[in-house]
Amino acid sequence: MPQTHLDEETSIDTISGRRVVRVWDLPTRMFHWGLLVLVAVVWISSEADGVLFNIHIITGIAILAMIFFRLLWGVFGSRHALFTDFVRGYAKVRAYGKNLLNFKAPYYVGHNPLGGWMILGLLLILAMSALSGLFISNHNYVGPLVGTISSGFSEVMGAAHEGIAGLLGFLIGLHVLGVIVHSLIAEENLPRAMWNGNKFVPAGQNVSSIAKVGWWRVAAAVVLSFAAIWGLLP
Repeated sequence: MPQTHLDEETSIDTISGRRVVRVWDLPTRMFHWGLLVLVAVVWISSEADGVLFNIHIITGIAILAMIFFRLLWGVFGSRHALFTDFVRGYAKVRAYGKNLLNFKAPYYVGHNPLGGWMILGLLLILAMSALSGLFISNHNYVGPLVGTISSGFSEVMGAAHEGIAGLLGFLIGLHVLGVIVHSLIAEENLPRAMWNGNKFVPAGQNVSSIAKVGWWRVAAAVVLSFAAIWGLLP
């Protein structure tokens, strides 16, 4: 397909007029797919016994570290990774949902208003699941922070840990459904965009590629995330 080169990150399809724009930075993409793998591992290992259950514990702590990273990256990351870019108020979310039902949803190069709140919901539920696991004591597992609470509250945290797993499964299913519906309506391959960082932007959209991210910001976010986990665990 013939293309005219514009700059290092942006090109244009001379037939359709769609531009290829860099949307997602590498740390955001690595977080997304890395978290997907960790959630799959923690889910599979949840019924393991003995030494194999250690995989579940370690993976849960790794998920917590990644959530810390994403919170930091939502403040210091590139344009579309920022919470200020995709977390919008009720009025915009309601308007977007209404337009979506009418197949007239406006274009968002980053997360749309519904998708933005889905991201926050998944992060919150994952954090609650990982944190509650630190306080429970059942079978042969004793959480590293179980000594900081009463036995009664530990049982409550255990029940919460089990219940949150079901809610997490529901949200993941809803997220996948949302990605499929959006991809069909907007004719946009969201998984591919999150894999290579690029989107095909419709003609007439005034958007540009993200700026390159300084790796010192990535390193600082990673170090602070591990420091947070190190300080949290005894």
